[in-house]
Amino acid sequence: MAQHNDRKILRVGIVQNGKIMEERLLRKREPVTIGQSPRNTFVLPTTQFAKGFTLFDVKGGVYQMHFLASMDGRVSVEDNTLDLKALVTRKLADQKGDEYALTLSEKSRGKLVIGDVTFLFQFVTPPPPPSKLQLPASVRGSWFKSLDWFYTAILIGSFVIQVGSVGYVVSREFPEEPKGIEQLPDRFVELLTKPKPKREVAKEPEKKDEGKATEAKEEAVKEVEKPPRPRTPESVAKAPDPEAAAKRAAELQKEVSNKTILKFFGTKGGDGATSIVDTLKGSSTDVSIANAFNGASGVVVADAKTAERDRRRAGSGDTAGQAAGLSDADLQGKAAGGVDSGQKREVEVKGTVKATAPSEAFGTGVLDNNKISETVKRRMGAVKSCYERELKANPTLQGKVVMQFTIEESGRVATVDVKQHTMGDPAVGQCMKNAIAKWRFDRPEGGSVTVSFPFIFAPAN
Repeated sequence: MAQHNDRKILRVGIVQNGKIMEERLLRKREPVTIGQSPRNTFVLPTTQFAKGFTLFDVKGGVYQMHFLASMDGRVSVEDNTLDLKALVTRKLADQKGDEYALTLSEKSRGKLVIGDVTFLFQFVTPPPPPSKLQLPASVRGSWFKSLDWFYTAILIGSFVIQVGSVGYVVSREFPEEPKGIEQLPDRFVELLTKPKPKREVAKEPEKKDEGKATEAKEEAVKEVEKPPRPRTPESVAKAPDPEAAAKRAAELQKEVSNKTILKFFGTKGGDGATSIVDTLKGSSTDVSIANAFNGASGVVVADAKTAERDRRRAGSGDTAGQAAGLSDADLQGKAAGGVDSGQKREVEVKGTVKATAPSEAFGTGVLDNNKISETVKRRMGAVKSCYERELKANPTLQGKVVMQFTIEESGRVATVDVKQHTMGDPAVGQCMKNAIAKWRFDRPEGGSVTVSFPFIFAPAN
């Protein structure tokens, strides 16, 4: 434990244009990286290390310094101060691809120059950690004093009321259901047995001429009570002839039969007795329809024998007792070839969409073009659907569409615009704009990324 506390820590300072920009003590031995991403240990506004570069690495608890051949700097090694080129010439640094790695001791110190930024580093004894400030006990107080007693009293009162209400309801004994009218309370029995009051009919208002109506009524009663007048020869001559009255009634009945629907329930011309009327008159409700039509001319009850007859035989002179109908041959369909369903057959239209890689990418963040292309290829079905939808209306539709969209740090698409369109149909670009706005990409590092992505459309056939 004591040996671990005696280990020195790395101290790194950054100088830019002669001014100290940052100084940091790295108490924990872990890799030190530089680059544009905020995930790096030191953030530098340089395009050389956009994705990040490991400046110091830790292997087996020992620091290793990494540098490139294009860098400049000096490092003290075993009481000798050597520049980076000398370290490479003397083979004191191990080469790993384009990088060189130099193992450092706790006595090592030096500087690295990257553009206009200079890194100074050395190992120093760790200073004691700052003590945590604590307030006095009189000021800190306790949780008991920090309670809001008014709010606490409301909670306790509400709890007591609710628990008491539930306990009261549970402890109550519900009365048994009455099994007869004798077990009902008297007030309920009185309501059940009390007779309903009769409704009073509103009296009509008295009319002004009530006196005149009473006098007319009395005169009518007197006329009825008068004895019949004696028959004289003059009164007998004025009396109507019963035979003439009967003849007149017959003529009226015949005229009514010929001018109303009763004409069609008798003979064809309307002459003769109407057997249906005679059968059904006198409230004969027990007569069947077959018996009612029995003997009627012009209408016949259909049965197995009369079903074979047709009204089209009227030319032969047999007009009485014919039934209108259709033969079995008339009810059968006639085959006249195949039946066309009338459905419109839609020709299947297919198109091809090519999209390789972004033509342009810029912004404060960093995102690999291959990852962007992979996401676009997975979503290519939506783009192809937009093209084939318009290709049905215009089979010769083809061209190039360049979409420009911005990917936020969360991976969502913020804005989408049609940068270039050579197809002549804006509907395809609008549909693609709506589809791309719903896509999700990998999260860029360091900020948002704006991408210009070309799509080439052509008919498949």
